[in-house]
Amino acid sequence: MKKLLAILAGVVATVTLATFAGCSVEFNPDKNISIIARDTASGTREAFDSVVTDGEQKLQFKDEKGAKHFLTSSTAEQISSTGVVKSKVQSDPQAIGYISFGSVDDTVKVVKVNGVAPSKATVLDKTYKIQRPFVVMTNKTVTMSKKAADFVKYLESSSVKEDCEKHGVIFLEDAKLRANEGEAEIPVGTYTKLDKLPDGDKIVIRGSTSMKEVITEAAASYAKLYNVNAEDVFDIELEGSSKGTKAVKEDTKGNVIGLSSAAVKDEKVKSFNICYDAVAVIVSKKNTLIENLTLKQLFEIYTAKITKFTEIK
Repeated sequence: MKKLLAILAGVVATVTLATFAGCSVEFNPDKNISIIARDTASGTREAFDSVVTDGEQKLQFKDEKGAKHFLTSSTAEQISSTGVVKSKVQSDPQAIGYISFGSVDDTVKVVKVNGVAPSKATVLDKTYKIQRPFVVMTNKTVTMSKKAADFVKYLESSSVKEDCEKHGVIFLEDAKLRANEGEAEIPVGTYTKLDKLPDGDKIVIRGSTSMKEVITEAAASYAKLYNVNAEDVFDIELEGSSKGTKAVKEDTKGNVIGLSSAAVKDEKVKSFNICYDAVAVIVSKKNTLIENLTLKQLFEIYTAKITKFTEIK
């Protein structure tokens, strides 16, 4: 009996090892592309969709009545956060996705777009086409709490430059670029620390998941100035740009700060662009075929006109 059990155990072990060996999937350019997109509430999605085009249409557009239309294929997996997109692309050799350039690390491979790689230089000179602002929002119609107003002053100042650039995004020093197109310039301010941190409710921060690293860094730096813990000052929950705009518009206490990774124009919202970020197109590091894609090729991948990497000419 013991001998039989030993034989069976050996068989199970062999099958198990074979099964796991088979799970090490390699890149196959003839297999279907796994399209990874952000959900429609995402500012990253809006930035990507508003630039990627076949020359006639963009992935996202408004009709004559102002209704939004999305052309990304129904076969795409829609994800609600930057981190999950990166994780899925990392683990799937057939995948393609897009994330904040500030969130890129060595677990994924960045693809050039129209022959240009994302970088500080190519974002500022506009040669890298898929880019967007990181936006800080408050409610125009309510008086900010002293604590929230002080943190906004910090975010408006040059003090936050290091917090931004530590995470690969480009702090905006040009007053014109800090404002929406056609609106009054917003110069960089100077932050002066108060004698003590103002009393009151926590500062509520809602919005873009792409801005997680930047706002977390800024919150920690601000709290350190007052020798307190950031978690005692801030309530940070990031679920997408549209939720940040919604939270700001519904603010009645004056303690809400919203974050968006797309430009915001709303009569109830006061906003400024704190930095610029590229939207990086990413594939698995196992993908040895794709180094560069045109905007048209991206359009055809995301509308499922191109279904395999070998179809890219």
